[in-house]
Amino acid sequence: MRKTKRSMAYSAATLLLALGGTAVTAAPASADSAGHIGFHNSGWFLVKTCYKWEGSTTPDSCDDNKAIGTDWGVGIPADATGVRLTVLVHGQAIGDLEAPQITDLKSNHCYEFSGYTWGPSLTEKQC
Repeated sequence: MRKTKRSMAYSAATLLLALGGTAVTAAPASADSAGHIGFHNSGWFLVKTCYKWEGSTTPDSCDDNKAIGTDWGVGIPADATGVRLTVLVHGQAIGDLEAPQITDLKSNHCYEFSGYTWGPSLTEKQC
């Protein structure tokens, strides 16, 4: 019994060290970026956001299938001179959801999706 308790304690300590090491060694998203673009989905739909970086060596990217309750974002590359942001609400029946126009690449920008597939909205919020 004593060996079992000791083994479980070592296993738990190893797990905590592994998790702690992961958290410590993970690079922050803004380490090589000028600003940040963040999103939160409070809407009853899936969202796709795409980022086309102008004047940057950073490849263009997308975040897809972001469900209700999800937070995500992207660091703005330090060498970017502009960004073209596109937003798609999967299954949206009427009209297009206008993507925000970001001109200040040195600042953080945060947005929240809300509503339903037939009437989604995107509003700027405090970061």
